[in-house]
Amino acid sequence: MSNKQDIIDDLRGSLKLKEDSREGILQQLALLDVKIDKIDNLIVNIDKKIPPLINTINTRIDELQAAYDARINAGCRSDITWEVTETSEDEDGNESTVYTCVRNNTGQQKNKYGQKYYRKPLNRDFGSNIIAELVGNIVAAGITLGVTSDDGIGGIKVGDLVTDNLDSPTIFSIGSIPKVTGFGTTDVIEFVSTIQGNIGVGSDHFVHVGLGTTTSASVGSAVSFSGVLPEGTTVTGFGTAITSLPFYNPNTGTTTTINRTEPSLILSNVAVAATTLGVLHVGVAKTVPSLILDEGANGTAIGQPFTVIRSTEGIDSDFDFEKSPIDPVTIGILGSQSGIGHKSEIINNGSPPGPVQWKEQQRDPEPAVGAGNVIYYTGLVSWPIITDEFAAASYASLGQTLVSTASTLGEAASTATNTTTSPTGVVDGAGVCVTLQTNITNAEAALVSAINTNLPEINRLNSISQALRELRDEDELEAYGMLQGAAFERGRANRVKNQISIIEGTDLSEFDS
Repeated sequence: MSNKQDIIDDLRGSLKLKEDSREGILQQLALLDVKIDKIDNLIVNIDKKIPPLINTINTRIDELQAAYDARINAGCRSDITWEVTETSEDEDGNESTVYTCVRNNTGQQKNKYGQKYYRKPLNRDFGSNIIAELVGNIVAAGITLGVTSDDGIGGIKVGDLVTDNLDSPTIFSIGSIPKVTGFGTTDVIEFVSTIQGNIGVGSDHFVHVGLGTTTSASVGSAVSFSGVLPEGTTVTGFGTAITSLPFYNPNTGTTTTINRTEPSLILSNVAVAATTLGVLHVGVAKTVPSLILDEGANGTAIGQPFTVIRSTEGIDSDFDFEKSPIDPVTIGILGSQSGIGHKSEIINNGSPPGPVQWKEQQRDPEPAVGAGNVIYYTGLVSWPIITDEFAAASYASLGQTLVSTASTLGEAASTATNTTTSPTGVVDGAGVCVTLQTNITNAEAALVSAINTNLPEINRLNSISQALRELRDEDELEAYGMLQGAAFERGRANRVKNQISIIEGTDLSEFDS
């Protein structure tokens, strides 16, 4: 027998050992995965009981906000006031003051409750492979998913599945979960600011009225207003335009319409629909990588988290066995995705919900993640008004600005003052305001009752699920090690196959003594 054949036989024997080793590891992994799934099933069933209890509390928080907002909206109290935002002096020594109508200092923040999870890379399903967790944008019926998160589309392959939720997807329906069919780029708007104003059908002037300022935009800025402006609209210049505004006279109790000249953005496209006090999004057009899908989206999603999954077939085929099993940690708020993560805790910190990634092993500060919050205003019995030289007054609106020299404003000799007379004519502490105050008192009591009734049970359930998570975490660490081993043996086997192919295809007779 030749040396070549001896080498090939040895390699085939080595290949058999490696393939048998990999198969044995995968069989062990399958058995351990069954054990993990049993624990996981208990955790999922416990976690499913927590959101309804949390939602009961958070619903009472929303109702409390609505009760306070109703009092403001009825005119019993005011949530805005005048504020001096700028003072200056010209070359002649003339002083000027800019007044802006802003929210007053009666704002209250109420934090919502949530179940926060921490998930390491090893906290995964070993029957399927999570390839990536990304954030992206997609329009209704669209098949192009623009990826806006920093990690991009690295590691994703054609045939991978994309879902917006592992349990209850809404952007993509169960039975129509899309597959990746290709890759490309697409343009998205990275929002910078918002501007409130008016625009009519066929007009290319968006007139600033209310919140924001035209100075937040520049020529070339991308703008977006769904249903009002075509896609791809940009700012081409700045100007002024006449727009209609409501004018309330408290002396007569009547409201009339006045025309005023206000700053405007000149746009590259005309409006296809009209809006009054609409909100225009201003930003920068950005080209991002995209995934091309074989199914259209059910609705539009902006900044939506997505999960990319690879089928269980050949679970170790593209697994990076050198990747850390414990870093980075994904942090988010549990909703319908019950059971995920190696740790969960009940929080009430008011931070945004995430999910975000945390490089714990690099000792990075833990990012703030919570269940969000609501803001409401207790209000003042004082409303900002504009009084002209004829003692006619109009009520100011949030975001409105006036410029004065000395004690008078430059426009129509108006002054920025306040009044204790409600624009609706109601009186705080009387009539409808009494009922609205009672509603607030009842909402406060309902929230306290909901917390006292539900929070102890929420904490009890989370304690049980956390104990099970710790047990599952140990098994998942072992399973992750098995998956690493299987992937390592697969790589070794592939290298031996390549060696056999090269030697079998080469004539070594002249070298075989």
